[in-house]
Amino acid sequence: MGITFSPESGLSKKMIMKIRTIILLFVLFLKISCYAAGERIIAGARSLAMGGATVVLPDIWSSFNNQAAAAFLDQPGIGIFFENHFFIKELQYEGLAIAWPTKQGTFSAIIHYSGASLFNEIKTGLAYSRKFGKYFSAGIQLDWVRVHVAEEYGNKNLISCEIGLLYRANKQFSLGLHIVNPVPIKLSSLPRELLPTTFCLGTGIQFSPSFLTTLEIEKDLQFPPVFRCGMEYNFARSFNVRVGISTQPVTFSFGFGLEFGNFKLDLASTYHQVLGFSPSGSVIYSFK
Repeated sequence: MGITFSPESGLSKKMIMKIRTIILLFVLFLKISCYAAGERIIAGARSLAMGGATVVLPDIWSSFNNQAAAAFLDQPGIGIFFENHFFIKELQYEGLAIAWPTKQGTFSAIIHYSGASLFNEIKTGLAYSRKFGKYFSAGIQLDWVRVHVAEEYGNKNLISCEIGLLYRANKQFSLGLHIVNPVPIKLSSLPRELLPTTFCLGTGIQFSPSFLTTLEIEKDLQFPPVFRCGMEYNFARSFNVRVGISTQPVTFSFGFGLEFGNFKLDLASTYHQVLGFSPSGSVIYSFK
């Protein structure tokens, strides 16, 4: 079922465009409002280009995607990223991550902002991860979430946590688990709403030094599972190409990464068949 406007309706082209924009924003509002505050965040353009299937990948964004993977980092670094849903300013996400490996483990910190003046969310977190033996690692993160809703609703401040596990049998195979909000935290009483508890299980297979495939399933306790798949191909030492797909809803993704000196630049976009493109980008600086 669609909504169409004909010249006989007496509406000008300018008015028709305004009506269509209002309808689109209304649809987007319904879409975004279905997501609960404090949900699992997939960070970094590399992750987004691979369909979000990066729970097993150790990089600066592990402090968002799976804290346990940060234990395998060998260099400290800092990264920033953004994602803009459907080229609408009010639907832009920004984030920053810092990771610092030590002999005692890796310490990480994150901050994330999304939304606009009427509704926005800020999330900060402090994490610690370490290896247990040669192949296994674990991580935990303490989160502070502030949800702001305009007018009489005000602010809501919440404390939660995240847990990560990672098993790297060798350079060719790895298995990871990430749990967000494992303990029920009440967001509101009327209606009764909790921060979403999410389980994410993923695997990575390195078929060759140049070709990596990742698979992942994410389950929110209240919604159907989400399946993700990503691929990364290294054409040269400093150039990577990535593609991915995810469900609920079905979206396609693609992107590339460049390395120069201490910097890593990643660009990506996801594509929804109805709503269009959502570009993203991230920059990492490593303290080599």
